[in-house]
Amino acid sequence: MNIFVEKYNTKFMEIERLTTLAFSMYSNKGAYALLLGSGISRSAHIPSGWDVENKLIEQLAATQSVSDIKDWHQWYKEKYQGPATYSSLLEKLVTTPTERVGLMKPFFEPTDEEKDLALKEPTKAHRAIAKLAKENYIRVILTTNFDRLLERALEKEGVIPQVICHESDIKKSTPIVHSKVPTIIKINGDYIDCRFRNTTEELDKYPIQMKEYLCRIFEDYGLVTCGWSGNWDKGLIDIIENAPHSRYNSFFMEKEASDAIKALAASRNGETMRINGADDFFSELYEQVMALKKHDVNPNMSHDIMISKVKKYLSSEQYSIDYSDLIEKFGSEAYNTITAKANYNFTITPEQFSDYFELHYKAVKPLIDIAILAARWGKAYHIEAFGDILVKLCTKSFSAGESFTEGTQNLHALAPMLLLNTIGIACVKYNRFKELNNILKLSVPGGNFMGFSRKSLLFLLGEMHWNNETWNYIMKKKYSYPSSMFFLNSLRTVFKDYFVTGSEYENTFDIWERLKSLVFGHNKCNTTEFEVLIGDFIHKYKGKDQKTEPYVLFFKGADELKNDWEPIKQGMFEGNYDNYRSIFKQSEDYYIEYRTHWQ
Repeated sequence: MNIFVEKYNTKFMEIERLTTLAFSMYSNKGAYALLLGSGISRSAHIPSGWDVENKLIEQLAATQSVSDIKDWHQWYKEKYQGPATYSSLLEKLVTTPTERVGLMKPFFEPTDEEKDLALKEPTKAHRAIAKLAKENYIRVILTTNFDRLLERALEKEGVIPQVICHESDIKKSTPIVHSKVPTIIKINGDYIDCRFRNTTEELDKYPIQMKEYLCRIFEDYGLVTCGWSGNWDKGLIDIIENAPHSRYNSFFMEKEASDAIKALAASRNGETMRINGADDFFSELYEQVMALKKHDVNPNMSHDIMISKVKKYLSSEQYSIDYSDLIEKFGSEAYNTITAKANYNFTITPEQFSDYFELHYKAVKPLIDIAILAARWGKAYHIEAFGDILVKLCTKSFSAGESFTEGTQNLHALAPMLLLNTIGIACVKYNRFKELNNILKLSVPGGNFMGFSRKSLLFLLGEMHWNNETWNYIMKKKYSYPSSMFFLNSLRTVFKDYFVTGSEYENTFDIWERLKSLVFGHNKCNTTEFEVLIGDFIHKYKGKDQKTEPYVLFFKGADELKNDWEPIKQGMFEGNYDNYRSIFKQSEDYYIEYRTHWQ
């Protein structure tokens, strides 16, 4: 194994905080209770309790020919000498339980038009929670919401939950520890039941039965909150703060944690975690828990989760945005990591090269793994998306007065060269020549690591622009073609599970290097003189015993199949065999001249 790769592989990957929660939930199945607020249903366009009250007051006022009021709650308070509550409003608007349900239903159930727009339907968060509950990772769900989106999501998964929406339901329910189905506790009520808690007074103090019930849950279970600010639930916050601490941790998920949540997290020795939204958070949590289930827990946990996620994204075009977001995220992280250390004002040594290689290898390792999967299973856009990342990794911003030692700036090419070689090897193995050719045609604007003029991507990354003497000094070896040996060995472990034998990998690497050399010459990547790239392939397959090697058979196929040869058929060399044959002949003459020159 290459010494630099070996050094990197000894380091343990950093585990993200969300992965920590996924690990805890996976390892302690059913030990965490969810506490969900209105934020969980926001993307479903479910109105808040305040909005519902406003609308009911407006309807009440309409019966009295009152309209155009700026503050409906204030109008009600002045009119009826007290604050509005659901109970008082419903008493004034309808008389029977059936009528109450009919009045409330439009706020929480979709009309035909809303169904067409997928409004008031279970969100991605509800569906992910339901799937986690189906797998028994979640057994208890507390919610301050009145809607039934969670119940509907569970029913679609074939799970009928036990629902407690009033303290009177507690005695009639199966104890949670014995229940074979998830339990939903609707702390403030259910819209069909119509016994709501929504006023400040109602939310400040809960009935003793509900208080004791919740207190036991907060003692027995870890807590994960989402979409709940705590700003209006003083009574619930008091219960949580005064409950004995659970053996499990508490996680408070919010876009922006309120002061109430921060104080509560501190009192429970819990964590506040900033998220983009409930939908993204629970979808990600579900994927990570399922990845852990599939692969079981191992030291490469984060890597396995990422691989499972990529395979899912490659399986259907519905995940195209998720896939793009993922590789763009890894691309930006790699770019930021590399540019943070992009100082090349020194004379390179083997030790410094080792440090830079480790940095670059680690930065692009997720992209390397994804690229192989994309070449194997993906569509054209899955592979070609790496083109923009390669271009970005070649850019290098220069500040005023910045200087560098000539040759050392080539270190900036390490990460994109590792990625390009990975893409090349994978595309050759899986016959993705069209996608490979489209990437090799790209150019990089000025402000790249070689200067301020636009350059061909293949010119920048086809080789490291060091002579053999520099390479052998850095590698502390004496190879005839050190650049080839370096990248061959650096990527050997990456591809070990994709090739049956080491020789199959080496043949594929050499095919890629030869194709890269031919495309370099065909595309005239060196604009000043004719040139093709040099590699270890120019001497390995000359003997008569080598005629059955895949490398030899591959290029022999070009002369036999001509325009039906896969690289040409898929568009390389403008899809024309004569173009290929011309550059092949020129390259052979160049290789002979090169070998004669260096002997």
